[in-house]
Amino acid sequence: MSTDKVYNSIEEVLDIAESAEGKTVGEFDINNRLDSRGNKGGIGQVLEEGLFKMAVNSRAEADFVDLGLELKVTAIKENKKNDFSAKERLVLNIINYEEDYKDSFEESSFWQKNKKLLIIFYLYKDEIDKKDFPIIKSVLHNFDPVDLEIIKQDWQTIIDKIKAGEAHNISEGDTMYLAACTKGANAKSIRKQPFSNIPAKQRAFSLKSSYMSAFARRVIDRQLIPSLFNVDELKSKTTLQLLQERFAPYIGKRVSEIAKLVDIPVTKNKAFNANLISAVLGVKGTKLESLREFSKANIKFKTIRLELLEFQRNTCPLNK
Repeated sequence: MSTDKVYNSIEEVLDIAESAEGKTVGEFDINNRLDSRGNKGGIGQVLEEGLFKMAVNSRAEADFVDLGLELKVTAIKENKKNDFSAKERLVLNIINYEEDYKDSFEESSFWQKNKKLLIIFYLYKDEIDKKDFPIIKSVLHNFDPVDLEIIKQDWQTIIDKIKAGEAHNISEGDTMYLAACTKGANAKSIRKQPFSNIPAKQRAFSLKSSYMSAFARRVIDRQLIPSLFNVDELKSKTTLQLLQERFAPYIGKRVSEIAKLVDIPVTKNKAFNANLISAVLGVKGTKLESLREFSKANIKFKTIRLELLEFQRNTCPLNK
């Protein structure tokens, strides 16, 4: 389907999107879609029709075809610390098990549809009617170069499982930013996969809620999120490989030795272990959970102290 209104530039689309900021989603509900509880497409479809004058569609291409721009409408919440967080993951396009493995990342349907996103955030509140949800922010999303390298690795992880006939074993825990979430009416929504006779759950590419929370905080609250790795490193190695490299020189050393090497004093402070790990990773003074790679993937660092116990040969039960 074509749109009723023709847009000549991405800037023109963004101007329209920004004109909605501060208004409620109900102001654009020209077809009363929000009156229906069963309409899952709800708010996204409301803005397609009422704000952009577009016919609702499910095309494989980006929504604004001539501009290569995909429209995504998503909810954020405000927590007790007055920070914004994503209400849910951002679902992108359905994974086609029988076709997607044939393309490179650059030629993939995922990349062609989602490399340029117009994301509209609205504020979700339990206590108010969805028609009254305020539209907070509209922003053009182009993947940051560092994020993009991790997205590529995630995409490849998913594709490799398809190629191995393991589409039925895909899990959101396999990846960092880009996940393969289940997508369908119920658990019986399954599809064939090309390299196995085992049917696999229907899934869609999606950006994890932790990734969307970090993105929302950056564009709405202007929070700066430091990065642990650079683009060149991520082009040749995975985040796990890079982490292993950072820790490798210190394996087998005592805590006091490591502290001396990274130039931090040994203390009994509860934060010492976390500070030690930050220094080892080269980000001294930065909280680990605030690093881009960990906050966007919702990775939590835990340090565990192990004690080596020596048993006398004649008292150890296992030696009797």
